[in-house]
Amino acid sequence: MERDVADRVAAGIRAIPGVAGLHAGRFGEVALLYPRHRVRGLRVTPTVLEVHLVVDLAAPRPLPEISAQVRAVVADFLETEVDVFFADATGGPP
Repeated sequence: MERDVADRVAAGIRAIPGVAGLHAGRFGEVALLYPRHRVRGLRVTPTVLEVHLVVDLAAPRPLPEISAQVRAVVADFLETEVDVFFADATGGPP
């Protein structure tokens, strides 16, 4: 995947209500690497694009709806299968 496409996919995903951000994994292992640039939270395998999310609990939405929107954003740029991982959450009630 080209860098500009990866950046646009990541920006579109971050704009989805209920998504607080993309999650890079415990050690930063979930990322697309480009010269002097890293797109955190996305990983390409031979068969699928993995999207690792941080969910915003302050904007509660059903996770299947968020997953569907993530897949729709990716489909605007790529024709590939998408696996969505809810890796972390933030913004819950006190």
